[in-house]
Amino acid sequence: MTTSVAAVTTDSLQVRGFRAFARQHTRLLVRTRGRPSWSGPRLRFLVLETRGRRSGQPRSIVLLYMPDGADFVVIASNYGGERPPAWWLNLSADPGAVVQVSGRSVPVRARALAGAERDAMLARAVAYNRQWRGYARTVQRELPIVRLERSP
Repeated sequence: MTTSVAAVTTDSLQVRGFRAFARQHTRLLVRTRGRPSWSGPRLRFLVLETRGRRSGQPRSIVLLYMPDGADFVVIASNYGGERPPAWWLNLSADPGAVVQVSGRSVPVRARALAGAERDAMLARAVAYNRQWRGYARTVQRELPIVRLERSP
């Protein structure tokens, strides 16, 4: 089976365009603590603040999330890539983090879901967001489903 050059170019242009948008959106949301977000009932963003696992330096990333009660559910999809995202590796080393959402800082603790709990949340997540559905179908690795639970 051959892949056309046009398909590869379109995919890489789409990925580059999405990443450029994501960088600008990240800057805006980090600067305003998650306040002005192009969100709606099915598209919600938060700013996740972690510590670098090697550097110890603070790291911020904007992530799409699904609310679940008082908690936030995110998927470590890395834009559908086969390598896990750095933020997930940071949380694996230190599960304590802060979420900035709607101008508020919320301390959280990350927990990867497993077994039946993971399967049920993945089913909800892929129904919630079509990007996640695409990633779940195409990625070979098991995508970590992460619950960011509010800390006292």
